[in-house]
Amino acid sequence: MAGDGARSSRVPSGLRLAILFFLAAGVLHAQEEGNIAGQIRLENGQWPDQRIQVTLEGRGAVVDTSYADAEGHFGFYNLLPNAYYVVIEAEGYQPVRQQVILNPIITPTSFVRVVLRPKPAEKARGAPAGAAGADGDLVDVADLAKKYPAGVLKEFEAGKKAEERGDAAAAVEHYQAALRLAPDFYPAHNNLGIRYLQKGDAKAAEEEFRRVLELNGNSAQAYFNLGNVLYLTGRNEEARRTLEAGLRFAPSSALGRYLYGSVLARLGDFHSAEQELKTARELDPKMPQVLLALATLYLQTGRQSEAAAVFESFLKQFPKDPLAPKVRAALDKLAHSSTR
Repeated sequence: MAGDGARSSRVPSGLRLAILFFLAAGVLHAQEEGNIAGQIRLENGQWPDQRIQVTLEGRGAVVDTSYADAEGHFGFYNLLPNAYYVVIEAEGYQPVRQQVILNPIITPTSFVRVVLRPKPAEKARGAPAGAAGADGDLVDVADLAKKYPAGVLKEFEAGKKAEERGDAAAAVEHYQAALRLAPDFYPAHNNLGIRYLQKGDAKAAEEEFRRVLELNGNSAQAYFNLGNVLYLTGRNEEARRTLEAGLRFAPSSALGRYLYGSVLARLGDFHSAEQELKTARELDPKMPQVLLALATLYLQTGRQSEAAAVFESFLKQFPKDPLAPKVRAALDKLAHSSTR
């Protein structure tokens, strides 16, 4: 996923992490399609106290609409590669039009962090926002203000604002400007990595995340960022070691446990993968992708009845999730196969 006081047990939506729903056994069929998932926060870090409609636009037309849940989560699924815009026009808040580049081959699920700001007449003072895609262990705004010239922070904040209005190119320019003033300003390296990964440039993203760790080696979130890139590019053993390093700093991170479980499943250690995914579920029950990964693991290991139980739990907990129809179809297929 965010920097506004979020803890590592939450999915940082600014990260645009690729959540791979391992669609196995022909139950859920993956194509050249991807997903956009995100979370809405208010400027002070809290969740909206009203129902927020989210519109997805592409090629000048409305693609889909959705509503954020009680914790601001929303998602759009089974999308073709394209440049999309997340659009929000909520009463009392400034309008949002934020671009998301979806490249399913590199990043099957792109994450977007949306910050709702009150309209000027109603604007209240709130806590400063941290870096998009960063947890509290990555950015301490007050600490950075002491270490770096005002111009660096000005460029960095301008980059974040550019992201929020959907101007990815301007965001990159501002982050690069911040780094020209202070090459060791690791939050800008982090956000550049996120931008590059979102554009499908995994190599450039990896370089930025490695640089973050050189400059701030205690950041669990930076290890998770890098581990995600390694996982996406098939370097599973290195991804495993990198995620293990991150979990040593943040053992209670649901995101870290989820990614680690996903890597272990790919490596064939299904028993350990199951334990990690179950732990991720306990740490953050609001992560639907964990349930899908766990159900798919059961399918991969021939445990159809357990997979069905997890699918049923998914439908009970997330009945309006965009993937719910496919999960229902998977349950029907499992029911038919069990009667043969």
